[in-house]
Amino acid sequence: MVQGTTLAGDEWTLESFTGAIHRGGVGLWAWSPERRLAQLDGLCREFWATTESVVTIDALFEKVAADDRHGMMLDWAASANDPQPYSFDFRIGDGPDARWISARGVGGDAGKVGEWVQAIFLDITDRKRAEEAEHLLTSELAHRVSNMFTVARALTAIVARDAKSTPSFAEDLSRRFGVLHEATTMATRSHKLDQGNVRLGDLAERILSPYRNGANIDVDVDAAAVATPDRVNDYAMIFHELATNSAKYGALSGGGDLKLVGRIEHDVLTLDWTEGAAPSGTSKAEGTGFGSRLLRQTIERSLAGRFERTIDDGGLHFRMVVPAA
Repeated sequence: MVQGTTLAGDEWTLESFTGAIHRGGVGLWAWSPERRLAQLDGLCREFWATTESVVTIDALFEKVAADDRHGMMLDWAASANDPQPYSFDFRIGDGPDARWISARGVGGDAGKVGEWVQAIFLDITDRKRAEEAEHLLTSELAHRVSNMFTVARALTAIVARDAKSTPSFAEDLSRRFGVLHEATTMATRSHKLDQGNVRLGDLAERILSPYRNGANIDVDVDAAAVATPDRVNDYAMIFHELATNSAKYGALSGGGDLKLVGRIEHDVLTLDWTEGAAPSGTSKAEGTGFGSRLLRQTIERSLAGRFERTIDDGGLHFRMVVPAA
């Protein structure tokens, strides 16, 4: 060992060790299977949002995300007797702000000091969110490719209804695809480019313009309603998803009425997308597939807003409410 590098005396203390692992997102805890109590260090108390250093196991279970609770309780109970290394992940809390925790240790007598099974909690929130983002990106890519084929099919049908000749059909279809490409390029531009804010009305117009001859479309969005460069993709995904669904099931599938209204009041943006009844014979969208999950992820997490959608015999009404840029 290099001379002068050995920690000794006050340099190597429980406090310095605890501080080091806490900075790495690692908290120390122990639990008693007999008394169903848990001891938590300072970082673990922060994880669980409690000021108590000793709490009941059941009180901790109540704070675990509902979808994770049953499996987490089984894994936790197994650590009392199984003399093997273990690692199980779960969320504390529900919703987009839930904290991801990994419980790790050695079970059974090998992990016990007296009656207490000792282990660590590791904050893995950043890693899990990165995994979720990667999964969403992959799913979104596949979904967009599928949507592009749907849009192409819908546009082809719209143009074919009014085409007088093969050349006019090809010219009109090419023009519409060009507008769609322009909107897609606008939506996917890098937020690193300093191109300023984008008016939401302009963005919606570009995405909806290929459908103009096939439906009655009215876009009425306040000029002050804008998307910052890092949020253009989010709004474009929302408009594109709504337009694609409409091309499949609603007004844009032919001859229907669509109105988009956007208003800002008290720094809150409200967008209302309203469609008349779908043409006869068109099936209704149920709103339970990946597209709906994408809308929820984009509006609730990325834009910190909320939305509601109603579909009945009179048509569709979609409303989203988000903080204004």
